[in-house]
Amino acid sequence: MEIKVQPLHQRNIDDILRIQKAAYGEMYLEDADSFLAKISASPTTSFSAWRNGEMVAYLIAVPRDNDAGFDLNTSQVPVVPLETATVMYVHDVAVHPSARGGGVADLLLNELEEVTTGTSISEWQLVSVQGSQDFWTKRGFVTSSQLLPNGYGPEAVLMLRR
Repeated sequence: MEIKVQPLHQRNIDDILRIQKAAYGEMYLEDADSFLAKISASPTTSFSAWRNGEMVAYLIAVPRDNDAGFDLNTSQVPVVPLETATVMYVHDVAVHPSARGGGVADLLLNELEEVTTGTSISEWQLVSVQGSQDFWTKRGFVTSSQLLPNGYGPEAVLMLRR
């Protein structure tokens, strides 16, 4: 299966919503405005994965200058230039079930790592949901005792990588 990684664009919103719906339970679904705000805040740190002309996964990450993440389904996203950011907040990595198990998420994460090479990013953060904690632990993330952003539910876990 050949996967092509490309920048994620606002014009991909229908594909994002389709993949999100297939990947997440109802309580985690975000609206289009939430995604559009995050992509707009940092178009260079969000990516899509394509197979045979169809988008099968996406990664949305936003540079931060502090360790505050984003509430689920918010469109209030401050813009922090990648050049001045110290934290990379990985808001969402979603892979359509038909493309899981083939390393697509790792391709997207590798692309983000390449973009952040040489920057002042010293910490990565994310909120692990739906039992994905082991996936993130295998990629160097550890559980944090910091407060979670709002809306992720009781089983969500804030994770960091330094």
